[in-house]
Amino acid sequence: MEDFIMTNTKHYNTIIVGIDGSESSHIAFKEAISIAKMYHAKLFAIHVINNLANYLPEDAINELTREAEENLAHLKEQAANDDFHDVFTLVVEGSPKKMLSLTLPVDLKADLIVLGATGKHMISESMLGSIAHYATSNAHCSVLIVRN
Repeated sequence: MEDFIMTNTKHYNTIIVGIDGSESSHIAFKEAISIAKMYHAKLFAIHVINNLANYLPEDAINELTREAEENLAHLKEQAANDDFHDVFTLVVEGSPKKMLSLTLPVDLKADLIVLGATGKHMISESMLGSIAHYATSNAHCSVLIVRN
């Protein structure tokens, strides 16, 4: 039988990784760095604050934003320690599913989305459907789901 060699002809220029503070998202970030380094791609680390029902008071949103920005700054520092400096961070409000799968990939012209298999809010994800599942079903670019 002939040896089968598979080559990836896809080239990634812009990669999005969803960050929610979970261990799974940090593992996805490390994987996204590896891929971005390989392809000399830009990497956008994005935290989406879910406030669709506008139930969070402004103080809570400000605190969640501050925590997310600190976490993203720490991850950006880790990337720099790994000799990767093309990391951009964003904290946005909206539906994590739609922002990470549809809106931001289009806005940023992303050609790869990297997500952890499970997130910080697994209970709500099981009731509403996971972000990872939504992305694989609806995104218009490639999606990589990283497992622990």
